[in-house]
Amino acid sequence: MESKVFYAKSSEEAVEQLLKSTNADKDSIQITVLEKPSKGFLGIGAKSGVYSLEYELIKESEPSGQDKVDNDERQDKVNITEEDEMRIAKEFVVELLKNADVEAEVDVLIEDNLIKVKISGDDASCLIGRRGDTLDAIQFLTGLALNKFNKDSHTRVFVDIENYRSKREESLKRYCYKAAREVAKTRRTKKLDYMNPYERRIIHSALQNDRFVITYSEGTDPYRRVVIEYKR
Repeated sequence: MESKVFYAKSSEEAVEQLLKSTNADKDSIQITVLEKPSKGFLGIGAKSGVYSLEYELIKESEPSGQDKVDNDERQDKVNITEEDEMRIAKEFVVELLKNADVEAEVDVLIEDNLIKVKISGDDASCLIGRRGDTLDAIQFLTGLALNKFNKDSHTRVFVDIENYRSKREESLKRYCYKAAREVAKTRRTKKLDYMNPYERRIIHSALQNDRFVITYSEGTDPYRRVVIEYKR
């Protein structure tokens, strides 16, 4: 038996995807529902179901002894590939955009166990939120959906809209360099605005080799901030 995982709105749709992508024997297909479809809350966060399909391929000749051994070893194992995870992340975001009535393009790629979801379009910027709060929520929910689908996954999720992340990073660096110069000049400690962990890491990294100041974080999320202090 072979097995594949599909992200679909119904078991029938999952079977249709399988038959389009393989030469599976339709009569041999066995369906296991890993996660039922969900309509989400008020239409937000709705997602398709997750189905594991076991099947036999239509073969022209009898498989060799080794092939039979390999098939037996795979019989009870669900093979979740990087492509499966990328598809899950993309379809989750696409469904979210659909329910939010936002027209945008969604591109997904994977690098070093990091799934990068890039959202682009004139309407997409409304989902960034104040200082990227809404964007962070989308990223968190996408990662949650991926983890729920594959609890053993070591893949992380990065979601960006219209290159907001890189623009925000440059803005934060300018902000912290200016603050560091002020601290070096006045020798007075400066507390920056409240930031999420991602943004605080940018600040710490930017100033880690500064000759005149040191940085540390204080407070409890979401009211946690970076403190710049003169190096004694």
